[in-house]
Amino acid sequence: MGRTGRVALWLAIALVSLLAGGMSALEVRGALEREREYLASPACASVPVTASACVWEQGFTVRESDLHTGEREKVPSATLLLPDGTPWKVELRERDPVASEMRPGAPVVGVVWHGRIVEVRDFGGRRQQTAFGPVGWPADRLGGALAFLSFGLIALAGSLWAIVKRGDRRHGRAAAMVRWHGAAVGATALLTLWAQANNDWPLWVIWAVWGPLTLLLLATMTASAVAALRGAGGYDLFDEPPARPPVAEGGPVPGAGGLPREYRMDRGRRRVILALLAAKTALLMLMVWTEDIPPLWFRIGLSALMALLLIVFVVRTPRSATLVDSAGIRIRGLTRKRWVAWEEVREIRAEPLRGSDGGIAPRMIAYVYPTNGRRRLLWNLDDHGYDVEREVAVLRAALAEHRRTDTAPDVPAA
Repeated sequence: MGRTGRVALWLAIALVSLLAGGMSALEVRGALEREREYLASPACASVPVTASACVWEQGFTVRESDLHTGEREKVPSATLLLPDGTPWKVELRERDPVASEMRPGAPVVGVVWHGRIVEVRDFGGRRQQTAFGPVGWPADRLGGALAFLSFGLIALAGSLWAIVKRGDRRHGRAAAMVRWHGAAVGATALLTLWAQANNDWPLWVIWAVWGPLTLLLLATMTASAVAALRGAGGYDLFDEPPARPPVAEGGPVPGAGGLPREYRMDRGRRRVILALLAAKTALLMLMVWTEDIPPLWFRIGLSALMALLLIVFVVRTPRSATLVDSAGIRIRGLTRKRWVAWEEVREIRAEPLRGSDGGIAPRMIAYVYPTNGRRRLLWNLDDHGYDVEREVAVLRAALAEHRRTDTAPDVPAA
C-alpha cells in the first residue's frame, strides 16, 4: 500500500472511531444514572409480584449452565430454578468468578431488580453481574469514549495534516508521528479501563491514571513532530529504508572513494522488534495489573516507564545509524551521539556476538577502537543487513588512506 493509501485508511479509521466514541459518550450519562439508581434502591419488604425498583434476593438452584467455551459471539448462560420449579434463564458478561463454578443442583442467590436478575452470588460470597446488571456499564462506556475519541481526534489531525501537506516528506513524517501517538493514547485508555475493571477501582481512577499517561504521550508526540519538521535526520518507522552502500560481489575493496557510507536498520527488522517489544510489554502489564502487587504508584510508574520505552524505540530507532565520511565516523545511538575523527581511530574490527543464534540478534557486529577510550559499537553494521567483513574492510581502507593523507611525516629538526 502506498503512502496515499495509508493516509486514506488512517482517515477512514479515525472517522469511524469518532463515531463510535460519540455514541459511547452519549451512553455514559444514562449508564451512570442507572447504576446510581440501582445502588440506591431499597430492599423489597416482600417478594415483588410485578417488576419493582426495589431489590430482592431470591434463592435459586442451578438446573444447567453453558459457558460457550470457544464460541466468540456467545456469552455464558445458565438456567436457574425457583423453589416452585419455575425456570429463569440468565446471561452473564464473563465466565468468572461465578459462572465457571455453576454446577447442576448448586444453590445460588439471584438479585432481582425491575423484574430481572441483575446479579448472581454463590454462597462463598463471590458475585457477578448478569447481562442486565447496571454496575460497571458507566466505566465501560467512559473507557470506550476516551479510547475512541482520543484516538479519532489525534488520528484525524494527523491524516488531514498529511493530506494538506502531501508531497512534503518532512510534514509526512511529522503527521505519521501524530497518528501513531494517537493509537498509543487510545490503547492507553483501553488498558486503563481494563485495569480499573479487574481491580474494582472507582470510576475516578480512570482519569487519575489515563490523564498523566496521556500528557506524557502528547509531550513526546509534540517533540517527535517538531524533530521531523526540523529534519533531525532519520526515517519514520514505516518509511522505506535508505539505500544501502553499493557493495560489489568480489573485486577489490574500495578505499575512501566508497565514502560516504551509512548503516541503518531496515524497516522489516524494526517492525519485528517493535512487535516483540509491544507483546512483552503487554504481558508485563497483564502481570502487574492482575496480580496483587502494591503499591498503586509502582504500577502507574512502571506503566509510564514501559510506555516511554516503546515511544523512544519508535522515535529514535529509525534515526539510529553509523555515518561515515571523509572526516570520520559519526555514531548515532538511541540516546547519545558520538563522533570519532579518523586521526583518533586505532582499529576497526568485526567480532562475533556472544550467545547469538542469528535470530533477532545478529551473529556478527562491528566496533571502532579509538586511540583513547573504550571501543564503540558501530550501530546497525551487522550481518542482518550488511556483509560485515567486507564493510569493515572498506572502512579499514578508508582509515589507512585518510591517515596517509592527513598525517604528515615527522621532519627531523635542523
